[in-house]
Amino acid sequence: MKRLVFIAIAAVIFSVSASAQLFQYGIKGGINFSTLKMEDITGISDGTDVYNLVTGESVRGYQIGAMARVKVAMVYVQPELYFAVTGGSVEQVMENGATELLDVQFNRIDIPLLVGVKFGPARINVGPVGSAVVGSKNELQDLFSDLETVSSGLTWGFQAGVGIDVMKKLTLDVRYEGSLSQYGDSFTVGGMEHTLDARPTQWIVALGWMF
Repeated sequence: MKRLVFIAIAAVIFSVSASAQLFQYGIKGGINFSTLKMEDITGISDGTDVYNLVTGESVRGYQIGAMARVKVAMVYVQPELYFAVTGGSVEQVMENGATELLDVQFNRIDIPLLVGVKFGPARINVGPVGSAVVGSKNELQDLFSDLETVSSGLTWGFQAGVGIDVMKKLTLDVRYEGSLSQYGDSFTVGGMEHTLDARPTQWIVALGWMF
């Protein structure tokens, strides 16, 4: 009888341990450095001044959310869910040489789905990321009255990067995010329509904690 009880307890411990190895979940947050994709527009006249619009500097944002990981041998699948603040800047260059940075900010819900391979504590991963814009701040609206609002539909990008797990709890990731969708704010200058990509390219550095 005691042997059966011992075997039952050992089986439960083994099952819980195996489940912990197969499935993990946790919280994650980090910073991003994003840049808008935009073609330079030159010779814009507002009736009194002439200026150009060119791609500006990268801007720093942040993200916070949750993640899960299902791991089998060296391969794992890692879905994530974040609230992210990202965007970029556009530089307004006046004919007299004066410049001004105009900020474009997007508040998004990001849902990456990554597939990776783990080598000891080190990892590599890649996968698609869907994003929905839930709010925006656009200083270009001060220049163009016909600037369209950002679509609330889902856009797609991709993420690829490397990571490391410390003591099986703390995770560190560095990723690049590129765009697979082209839509967003559009405006007309000189009879030509121009588009600001609603999916800025960005570098992401994030820390996570597995429970």
